[in-house]
Amino acid sequence: MTTKRPGLEVGTRVHVCSDHFVGECDGVIAAAEYDDGWLYRIDVIAGDRLDAHREDNGELWVCDFEVQPRQAVKA
Repeated sequence: MTTKRPGLEVGTRVHVCSDHFVGECDGVIAAAEYDDGWLYRIDVIAGDRLDAHREDNGELWVCDFEVQPRQAVKA
């Protein structure tokens, strides 16, 4: 039996980068789904929009190994 590990929370700021595509961006997790690993829908806020990797409806979904949480910026 596979144990589902905790995912990142919706609203978490992340950096998206992968060996599977060119381009990187910063974004916010807008949705999360689990299917043998976490998939995250990203709202891009800076960097490459990764248009070539978007679904037909314009959504950008990436795997858990393609995102890294960003450190909160202290004022």
